[in-house]
Amino acid sequence: MEIIMSDIKIVVDNSADMPAELAKKYDIGVINFLSIFGEDAYESGVNMTNDEFYDMLEQYDGVPTTSQTPYAVMYDYFLDEARKHKSVIYFTISAKASGQYNTMHLVRDEILEEYPEADIHIVDSEKFSLYITSGAVEAAKAAEDGKSVDEVIDIFLKEEKKWRCYLLVDTLEYLKKGGRVSKATAFVGGLLDIKPILTIEHGLVESMDKLRGNKKLITKLIDKIKDDPDFDSENPEFLVVQSDEEKGQKVIAELEDEFDEGCVRIYSEFGPIVGTHVGRGAFAIICKIK
Repeated sequence: MEIIMSDIKIVVDNSADMPAELAKKYDIGVINFLSIFGEDAYESGVNMTNDEFYDMLEQYDGVPTTSQTPYAVMYDYFLDEARKHKSVIYFTISAKASGQYNTMHLVRDEILEEYPEADIHIVDSEKFSLYITSGAVEAAKAAEDGKSVDEVIDIFLKEEKKWRCYLLVDTLEYLKKGGRVSKATAFVGGLLDIKPILTIEHGLVESMDKLRGNKKLITKLIDKIKDDPDFDSENPEFLVVQSDEEKGQKVIAELEDEFDEGCVRIYSEFGPIVGTHVGRGAFAIICKIK
């Protein structure tokens, strides 16, 4: 696999759900949040796999939380990258969902005291998951092509606007635990088999629409996408992310059957950041819009 290197270092956090092979290919740095179950803290990809996370989530009575990357870890990581590269660009998780963006500004200020030559740029993605991954990949390509920092950031932000997310969860239980939906909504939804279609807008996960029943959900969701007037039906491209591998493969199969083979550009799995709220069994189809 060819590995792309550049004087501009692109960094994301694990809210991007970036596949390891893409991070390696495009030399994109990934820093991790912590998942906290009671008094125990775990770092995704280091001392906890995604499967282990979902097992713990299903067995845990309380509400697990996520914590920002430890300050000292961020400081050491970005100081090291600033010394090795002309510029560093960190595309963060939505600032409305996490304090990571604000903390990184404090980290940068302290780094500049020790190493004034550091050129670190912090960009609020206003998104989650593969929105960030897709933008970061395009940013890395632009950096390799010799684009300036401002041009690379602009390409990232424009790339994010090309997509729309359709997210379905298998259960409303985790959204209820996290306060994302009311207990009454969760109860009625379960009773009537109503599946909310969620999306990512204004820096947060929001409700977009709903489906009724538990059968042919993937087909129904694809039909919703086809009916979206903004969907780029002439050039169909998708990003697919899931917390259930079997379901994710079914999504890919149905998309390729409906559209073209290879129409899924990036495929990944939800890590703990989104997974805390959606649980196992969720999937999202992120479609290219006009």
